[in-house]
Amino acid sequence: MKKKSNNKLTRRDFIKTTAGAIGGATITLGFPNIILAKKRPIRIGALQDLTGPLYSFGRWGKRSVAGAVKRINEMGGIAGRPVELKVEDSATNVQKGVMKLRKLILKDKCDFIIGPCNSGITIASAPIAKETNTIFFAYGTALSITAHKGNRYIFRGINNVRHIFKALAMTVLKEMGKRYYCMGADYEWGHSVVDEAKRVFDKEGGKLIGEEYSPIGTEDFIPYLNKINPDEVDVIIAGYFTKDILKLATQAYELGLTKKVQIIGGAMPTGLTVKDLGPAGDKIWFSGYGIRRIANMPEELKKYNLEFRKRIGMDEEGRDIKTKEMGAASYTWAPWEHVYWVKKGIEKSGWNSKKDNLKFMMALEGMHVKASYEFPQGDKTMRAEDHQVFASQTVSKIENGKFVVKAIIPGEKLYYPPLVDYRKEKV
Repeated sequence: MKKKSNNKLTRRDFIKTTAGAIGGATITLGFPNIILAKKRPIRIGALQDLTGPLYSFGRWGKRSVAGAVKRINEMGGIAGRPVELKVEDSATNVQKGVMKLRKLILKDKCDFIIGPCNSGITIASAPIAKETNTIFFAYGTALSITAHKGNRYIFRGINNVRHIFKALAMTVLKEMGKRYYCMGADYEWGHSVVDEAKRVFDKEGGKLIGEEYSPIGTEDFIPYLNKINPDEVDVIIAGYFTKDILKLATQAYELGLTKKVQIIGGAMPTGLTVKDLGPAGDKIWFSGYGIRRIANMPEELKKYNLEFRKRIGMDEEGRDIKTKEMGAASYTWAPWEHVYWVKKGIEKSGWNSKKDNLKFMMALEGMHVKASYEFPQGDKTMRAEDHQVFASQTVSKIENGKFVVKAIIPGEKLYYPPLVDYRKEKV
């Protein structure tokens, strides 16, 4: 009888190998388990707000990271190594987010972290990333993340609130009145929106009439809005996300403020349809990091975004393919691209473990990428000094029941001097 070759894997052995991987609670999307046994996987941790007020960003962030990991593994992994994904819910809560971050790093042994669209959690995570020698990709958009509250371990692959107001200043601000009133969510991002609005409006000769902050999840904006005299205010700056911007705009409309006053949203209304915003939506200007509707995209980007959206279950209008619930189209490309920044950095630097993190950082610092299936939002550059990406920025408005892109500002026109130089930090 012929002796069985030791190089062949029986069906029973294959089942044992697969069961062992599942039992260990590791997720190696799209990669054969036979190869998994041969090379140590690269472990990516996705820390996303899957519950709480920012859940819409989190659930689409999770889909994007998982979709990118699956695609990479289908194409052979990174430098021949499979990618494992671990996911934790940061729950729109700084304390819980920090606890889950430590779990991903210390217990799950993740090599890289794809963080949430939550500036407060990102800022709290920055010293932990440095302490644990773990590179962290952020898509919260408060300016300070890639300034005095970040460090060399933090990379941000999306623009920030300074880009929002630079784009608005280049397009519509000069056509608006000079008298402005600031309102924002009382946490890092809301304050960042207000600070940047004041900086830009004041430069254009604006006059600040008032400044108010409210908790995330505020239901009743009437006490805040009643302080606004529409005969003395031209523009309301609204530093709010998702349902908060809906409540503020709707209540401003019901009070009659929008007959004379325009609103500038600090972010695209993620998770909300034009119908949700109602008649108040016609009075809001938005500046976004990505384009919601495929039809509004430059022709050269459409094929990349169609494939990307197919992978994450999003349709051409920015909705969930199955439920038709509006998604986070203006943001969800960022965690997808963050996985590919990891891939780019590893391949360029020859990264093998966290001992090579400095080489990885140096590889990404100053890197330029072109629009592709890996980077569907478009061309962009990772600035060396502060690890801030410079990408295109849009200015949009609702017209005839649809979001219409009024302008697309290229990343190179949104330049501002770096506020820090992380390259001086010792790693």
